[in-house]
Amino acid sequence: MAHSTSHGFSRRQVLTGAAGLAAVAAGGGTVPETRAADTKIARPEPDQLHFANLNQPQRYQYTRTSDLAGRRRFAFLDTRQIREIAGAELRFHPAEKHGDPVLECDSSLETGVLLYGSVLHDGQRFRMWYQPIAKKNGSGNPYDVAYAESSDGIHWRRPKLGVVARNGSTKNNLVNMRGHGPSVMDLGPDAPPERRYLGIAVGFAPILGVPEALDHPQTRRHHGYWMYYSADGFRWHLYERPGCGIFHHMSDTACFVHDRYRGRILGSVKLEPRVRLFDRRSVTIASAPTDALTNWSAPRLALYPDELDDRMAVERGARFLEFYGMGMLPTRDLLIGFPETYWVEGGLHPSQVAGVRLGWEGKCEIQMAYSYDGHAWHRSLGRKPLIGLGKTGDWDAGFLTMQGSAVEVNGMTHLYYSACPGGHAFPPGQNTRKIGLATVRQDRFASIGSDGRGMVEVFHGHRSGAGLAVNSQSRDGGELRVEVRRPKGKHSEPIVGFEAADCRPIRGDGIRQSVAWKNRTWRDLPAGENLVLRFQLVNSDVFAYEVKS
Repeated sequence: MAHSTSHGFSRRQVLTGAAGLAAVAAGGGTVPETRAADTKIARPEPDQLHFANLNQPQRYQYTRTSDLAGRRRFAFLDTRQIREIAGAELRFHPAEKHGDPVLECDSSLETGVLLYGSVLHDGQRFRMWYQPIAKKNGSGNPYDVAYAESSDGIHWRRPKLGVVARNGSTKNNLVNMRGHGPSVMDLGPDAPPERRYLGIAVGFAPILGVPEALDHPQTRRHHGYWMYYSADGFRWHLYERPGCGIFHHMSDTACFVHDRYRGRILGSVKLEPRVRLFDRRSVTIASAPTDALTNWSAPRLALYPDELDDRMAVERGARFLEFYGMGMLPTRDLLIGFPETYWVEGGLHPSQVAGVRLGWEGKCEIQMAYSYDGHAWHRSLGRKPLIGLGKTGDWDAGFLTMQGSAVEVNGMTHLYYSACPGGHAFPPGQNTRKIGLATVRQDRFASIGSDGRGMVEVFHGHRSGAGLAVNSQSRDGGELRVEVRRPKGKHSEPIVGFEAADCRPIRGDGIRQSVAWKNRTWRDLPAGENLVLRFQLVNSDVFAYEVKS
């Protein structure tokens, strides 16, 4: 008999819905007929996702007033405003690695540190919840959760919390949340003080070691994700039963983040639907309203390997590609995803029937994706790595993973990741897992760029603020000019005094370079008219523009 989830869905029903959507999106057929429970998986509610699992066209004609109202920064990763482009292209940019690991194991307690966890910033310090690999665990799935903090995001310390006893002492940095792949979220000052922090981690009740889980008929055999709450992030309590146990029979890694802009908790959960010939690691998305945390939607397939992924895998000597997981960073205008792309080599997983299940060996790097709703995801052009493998012999040459560990602080996005020099099979001597850092300057995940002369025109809407600034980079004598125009049907016309020839050229490299015209100012533009901005590029990239207050 199939086991049911807390939402009434069996594992078979979840897999059927996910695999059916994969077949449709891959051109392999139609969604099979389903029972009422399956329908909720295969046919999302209209307010959650347009056109089933397809994305609504994201052109400026479809952009709502609310998509632009109140915004100050307009990054070119969000392409909905673009009306016209010529001689330029959308480009994605890799993150810059810090170099050496920022956190290594404490050899008295651990054999490695694993960022199946979260990094937050509370305005004064960086806070990290990570997975210590205890000596007794080896390469297995650890259940302990440890804590570290830093003032600069680079130099970390392990405070002695006095919460969990190990080896007869509480002088350690362990917190009492239990589970593999812990996600920690700060729900903010509006949450009840004793429940400000939300934690979610995966585990099997009999070995989770939480007495409350074993003392209830609906949770004592639960194998899935668990919800905890805390006032400080150190002392955790299991949510009320049975709602504490969510997503039965899911996989071993996930990322949960607080999407405060949309009033929800968003989870990217690994699942293994059949994609063509094999069961393949893929990403599903589920959510719960922040004010109803036990009311989770059923996971829906969001990211799965396609033919281009597999062709690229073969070209680099692998068998096929899978998604080991995906970290996420919610922003006001879109969600940024960090897919862990696992290049599977050699034979299939030894623990299952031959020929059907996941690959066992291979390497993994971090790519990039973005979404407007959290369900339909766009991959970066060329599918090049955001955080690539290190050189052979480097500490991060083998297997990179990144969960809920992207933090925006002072004009920089800090991306924390785990890595080891070996692949997924963790060969002896190459399973030394450490935590590293890569950074992206503000809004510089993507740009509109030209190696010559180019132009991009965007719909801006009504003027607000005191001025305009651009996040741009010019090279080889290049420059950027901004022309302000009025929309005129499908085209536009320049506003006198704000033409490109009137704009003082912007050169060099800066995230907030002021835009100025010879005889006019931004405030001279009519406040009640719709405006179009035309960026004229010469050997330049423009990453974003900003309305100055």
